[in-house]
Amino acid sequence: MQESNYNKLLLDQIQKTLGVGTNIPASFQTLLQQINDSYNQFDNDRKQFEEKVTQRTNQLIASTSSAYSFLDSLNMGFVMCDVNPEIVLTNLSMKHILATRTGGDVTNAADTEWRLKTVDAILRPAIELKNLVSQSLATNKPIECKEVNFGRRVLRIFIAPMVNEVNQGNKQQIGVVMLVQDITEQKVLERSKDDFLSIASHELRTPLTAIRGNTALIKKYYEASLVDKDMAEMIDDIHDSSVRLISIVNDFLDVSALEQGKIMMHPETFALSEVVDEVVHELKQLCDDKHVSLVSDPGMSSTPTVIADRQRIKQVIYNLVGNAVKFTDKGSITISMKVDEHFVYTFVTDTGRGMSSESHSLLFRKFQQAGSSLMTRDTTKGTGLGLYISKLIVELSGGKIGLVSSEPGKGSTFSFSLPKAKTETTNYTK
Repeated sequence: MQESNYNKLLLDQIQKTLGVGTNIPASFQTLLQQINDSYNQFDNDRKQFEEKVTQRTNQLIASTSSAYSFLDSLNMGFVMCDVNPEIVLTNLSMKHILATRTGGDVTNAADTEWRLKTVDAILRPAIELKNLVSQSLATNKPIECKEVNFGRRVLRIFIAPMVNEVNQGNKQQIGVVMLVQDITEQKVLERSKDDFLSIASHELRTPLTAIRGNTALIKKYYEASLVDKDMAEMIDDIHDSSVRLISIVNDFLDVSALEQGKIMMHPETFALSEVVDEVVHELKQLCDDKHVSLVSDPGMSSTPTVIADRQRIKQVIYNLVGNAVKFTDKGSITISMKVDEHFVYTFVTDTGRGMSSESHSLLFRKFQQAGSSLMTRDTTKGTGLGLYISKLIVELSGGKIGLVSSEPGKGSTFSFSLPKAKTETTNYTK
């Protein structure tokens, strides 16, 4: 960068003014030279600053362009509102979703500047979007609408406040962001799957019941005629397999009905210890056959009553104890309880195979058992639905279910909680 010699220009100008022969003092010439150097330095700094500003502006433009391109490439609607609240940014997917309701052209929708009151009017009466946005701003908490009927489509809407951290750790609210996902195809697939599962299960149960009934009659009334040992074993296999298949079909039906909300819960007040005693009595022979002791804590009889669907909770206890029996080859299975202010907790502890920490996350999932291979189903004769069904039932009852602990070779402990009956007035300790 070439510097300008302002010192020489100033000297020439002064000499022209005072006269060519005028003698300029050396100190004054030095001062002029310093002024010249300072001005050149300032000029260089200014030019460098202008270059940096131009460079950062270009970077900002490129970054903004990339951000807009990223938002427009999202397959879900994106809306940003300020604190007023008013929409300041909308991506193409959101405009396309709104255009499906308004009947507008997708191309025209892309050029439309949507306002919050306009979007609110389009989404009514399914939800009141403007009120939800104001609520999120007021409470500073996210809001989720899992299923919003939008004409022939189904949307999932998530609203979350945006905050900016300022000095001394203080936070300043700057608006809200909304994500809108079209889940129509997902819901259609889920309903089709559930309908198929329900119909198929009903159609399977009828012939299976006939097979089980006929084989039971053959074993009861024609046992003397089954002189051939192999024939008798085949009849036993057919009967046992039909019983197992009916159990699997019943699990399918339970899952389908619970997920679709078709199972009505019938809450009543009852003592959990009585239900535990029933399950222990029914499974005692199975445990005796495996030389595994099944015991319940005698102190459970003083446990406060709970409010839930008695038969469904018996199914949960049966599933947990049944799983413990499957995976326990020696030792014991213990059922115990404890109480806090609001809930009664039931624990099922076994000394069985246990599970690795990697397998814990697989529990309570549909059709999934703890293990790295689906082939392990052959050894346990399970569908992987028992824990999943138990989870649905307990959560519908207002409680929670989970794995307390498990270690390979040392056994596992599962627990679930149920609300105490409100009529219970006696104070209990944990």
